[in-house]
Amino acid sequence: MMDDQVESSQVETVKSKELDTESTANKSMASGLSGDTSCTASTPNISSYFNQAVEDDPFGSIVTESTKERSTSAPAHPAPAAPSVGESKEQSSIFNNELSNQNPPSVHDVSETVSDVSPAETNRMFDAWIPTETTRRFLVQALATGGKFHLPPDKVLKPRLAMADTQADPVYQETFKLRGEVESQKKQALNLNNVEQNMSGLQQLIKAECWRSALDLTVILLTNMNQGLQPVGNSMESVISESSMKVWAVRVSLLTKLRMYSIAEAECQQFSHMDSPELHFEFHHQLYPGRNGSMVPFSLRLLYACLPQFLGRHNESLDRLFYIREQVTKILHNLQSGGCEDGGATVISEASRTASLSLWRQRELQVLYTLASGLTDMREFRLATKMYEEILVKDADNACFTYSTLARVCLLMGALKCAEKYFKLSTDACKDEELKAGLALLHSGYLNVCSGNYGQAPALFAKAATHPLLTTLAKNNAAASMLYSEQVKTATLVLEELIMSDPSKYLQDTIVTNLCSFYELEVNAALVKKHRLLFLVNQHKGNGFNINCLKV
Repeated sequence: MMDDQVESSQVETVKSKELDTESTANKSMASGLSGDTSCTASTPNISSYFNQAVEDDPFGSIVTESTKERSTSAPAHPAPAAPSVGESKEQSSIFNNELSNQNPPSVHDVSETVSDVSPAETNRMFDAWIPTETTRRFLVQALATGGKFHLPPDKVLKPRLAMADTQADPVYQETFKLRGEVESQKKQALNLNNVEQNMSGLQQLIKAECWRSALDLTVILLTNMNQGLQPVGNSMESVISESSMKVWAVRVSLLTKLRMYSIAEAECQQFSHMDSPELHFEFHHQLYPGRNGSMVPFSLRLLYACLPQFLGRHNESLDRLFYIREQVTKILHNLQSGGCEDGGATVISEASRTASLSLWRQRELQVLYTLASGLTDMREFRLATKMYEEILVKDADNACFTYSTLARVCLLMGALKCAEKYFKLSTDACKDEELKAGLALLHSGYLNVCSGNYGQAPALFAKAATHPLLTTLAKNNAAASMLYSEQVKTATLVLEELIMSDPSKYLQDTIVTNLCSFYELEVNAALVKKHRLLFLVNQHKGNGFNINCLKV
């Protein structure tokens, strides 16, 4: 009896600390919402909507470009342009961060249209970018002088690593400290010693979520390109190339995923806002004859734009994103007006124009989703709502998920009626009957929590969890809603059973963070249970796992 009273008191204490009241006129709704709506991510990171995005390769778009598979595929969503900042924060929110890190769940693939054009045309559409007037003049001079043009010394890029330290695995180290070599050696993750030291090896490490080993490999690759900490040999210069920019793009993504935001920004700042003449193929026309456009992967542009928000400079991030959006809009206008992407006189085929329009409309959506995410993170909910309404027009195929997101933005504003309307539009727009039924249950669970009906919400979430696309989200929310009704032990059991059903799949940052929060509410053995979870992470996850989630 005494234990139950202590536990109840602890629950109330956690609620008062973690929940941010959105509206004094509706305290019951505020009790169901977390004040954290941070952007991953992405994230890095990055989890999206109701799919279990943690299973996907978060760096797929960069690695795909780096292996030049452009003739068969296009990046489905940005590289972890906004890994969720909130992933490491203590929370048991009913929204679990998924609201603010919104990439399109399935932005239209352009693979079919790309396959109809030549490799040269594919390069043109992927590399296209409109340089600033100053950069354009430098490029004209470089082409006119036949390779004899030299930039002013203050304009020359000299990219160097800001950090080259070998990245230790904190989960492995903590496991070794607690249990010694026998337990720590259960880790079967890849490392630098068992992959090739090239882009293929980098892709393997990323796929296995061995992000720290992958970061170490980028140091080796960039050092080999004379872009390491120090110049190699007698040469004080290094040549910017398409290959080196792809490695930089992966490296910055990894730094962001590992929350090394300051280092990522410092390394990005070397590239002069991604607009230096040296970053264009025309400047290196002897190495890339006949090729135009920018060497900077589009995913890196988005990530560079998002970095300031991870360091608290949200307005600067929005400025960069709106600039990218303006450029993308110009490219789409040029294509729709009968020209090529940069507005030049190059004649392109109709098949190439169709493929390019698909690609740049997809990229426009990436920017819009990232902007909406940033506005949500800034708690500019009304502006975020307008952005999602624009997305509805441009991405009608994903209206089901966009309406659901709009509804959750309304819940954060305290507008239950508005949220209910958007939830209904979401289920009406869903074409899959089974998914529609699951979403209806999920939405009903949200509304019950926000209305203070905590007792009814867990059953609704549990039924929604039967749909494979909703399992993670629904069970995590079921556990969170149980916490609000002081069912700590049951909530803990729900997450434990979810993780043990497939540790490799469900040992996700948010789930682990929530479970460890629940352990802290128990009277005894919290640290012992966290250590068991640590050993499980060591056994099943790569060395990119965020140990802060375990709170050890």
